[in-house]
Amino acid sequence: MLACCTPDVNAIRERKESDVYVNVYDITSLNYVIGPVGLGAHHSGVEVYDTEYCFGRALDDSGVYYMTPRSCAEHAFRESVYVGTTSLSRREVNGVIRQLRERCTGRSYHLVRYNCNDFAEELCKILLGDRWAVAFPAWVNRACRSAQWMLPSAMVEKIDQFDYQQFLKRHHGDDDYDDAKAQ
Repeated sequence: MLACCTPDVNAIRERKESDVYVNVYDITSLNYVIGPVGLGAHHSGVEVYDTEYCFGRALDDSGVYYMTPRSCAEHAFRESVYVGTTSLSRREVNGVIRQLRERCTGRSYHLVRYNCNDFAEELCKILLGDRWAVAFPAWVNRACRSAQWMLPSAMVEKIDQFDYQQFLKRHHGDDDYDDAKAQ
């Protein structure tokens, strides 16, 4: 009699749909000042099947990584935006992530041209197809898109080089920074 009330673990594990959220983080506290005019510096990741997938700089690996949803230690969580429901199974999502890990290397990250927000939007497009509940929130990446449109290409590259140098200092210390700079 109790068997009818016992959940089928395999059925739960292989569910065929999952809600998809864009988890948005503030990179700087200045977002509270410039946010009301539609700008800001944001990080975002995509939450599906209780896992958040993100993209960022890395020297020796893919830039695609995963974590517990809404737990990015480097940035302040702002909000989750529900964007739709994927019909892909967990296994299919894992296949998509494997493909993106091969293409989205940590060295391919560019602060303005292809950043965490561009990755999140691309992943949402793959996961949702035409099943969007709402569009990807444009304000998340507006500052970078505006910079790419308004600034000369040389300035965009200088912005990315500065971000890369800051990344090396934060994650690899001064000694590694000098070695990587020489390469």
